Amino acid sequence: MNKLLIVSIGLCMTALCSYASEVNYSHSADLANDVKRIKLFDANYAHLPTKTEIQTIPGCTPNRKNGETCTKVVVLESQAVVQANVYYEDDMFPTKNGQNRKYLTLNFKLSDFSDDQVSTLIAAYPSWKHPFSNAPKRFAANNLELTVDDEVRTIQIVDASKSHLCRTNRNGSTEEGCVEKIIYKTAHKSVQEVTVNVK
Repeated sequence: MNKLLIVSIGLCMTALCSYASEVNYSHSADLANDVKRIKLFDANYAHLPTKTEIQTIPGCTPNRKNGETCTKVVVLESQAVVQANVYYEDDMFPTKNGQNRKYLTLNFKLSDFSDDQVSTLIAAYPSWKHPFSNAPKRFAANNLELTVDDEVRTIQIVDASKSHLCRTNRNGSTEEGCVEKIIYKTAHKSVQEVTVNVK
């Protein structure tokens, strides 16, 4: 086994583990072609974690029955962003409480806006402290615009007629001695491309 991997595993088991990630600043995303009522809802100021650490809680006893562990995630570094929130309805996949309303969030750099524009969102941050503020909706209406285009994407899917798939047991393992052979084929998928641009 790679020595670096052994050291990393040892650190995770004995003390803490650090994870780094980058903020995705893409201003567009694909939604299924059958979702409806796609609308720009609001915008908000947020801090997205870019470096976190899993730390052990001293003196903690894990409760395996309730799934509680003795670790916590601590944010070491974060990136300030402006988030555009797009509202849409998806009848195919409602939430647990039967609601079909869902949200898509797209991230923007603070430098995409003026200091004055960003300050209006910062004044309403965090949102739970300012539940009646209209700043998020006003910001979206004044500074952002939504476009929705019908697109066809080329994707790869499993070719079931040429592939050999192993049966999966209840415990998640595959049947003994079975060797999977997965062959892919090209397919086309219709989507709605949702894009949010700065005015």
